[in-house]
Amino acid sequence: MAGDPNVAGLVKDDAISVIMEGEVVCEICGSGSAPHLIANCARCNAHEHWYCMRVLTFLIPHIWFCSRCQRNANRAPRS
Repeated sequence: MAGDPNVAGLVKDDAISVIMEGEVVCEICGSGSAPHLIANCARCNAHEHWYCMRVLTFLIPHIWFCSRCQRNANRAPRS
């Protein structure tokens, strides 16, 4: 795998995880399992399993915004 051009190494929190390029990984738990249960934020392209989301949902909406983007959108504009 080390010489494979389709492998990308990611370093996060002093842990190295090797994932295949293009694989979708949940940003909360770090797992790529159950990719059909991972939602993609329409604004920042974050990925989260529906069961890892900060606000639990039972249906993945077609257009979904992660909690960070929702929080930023709800802030009042500064004058």
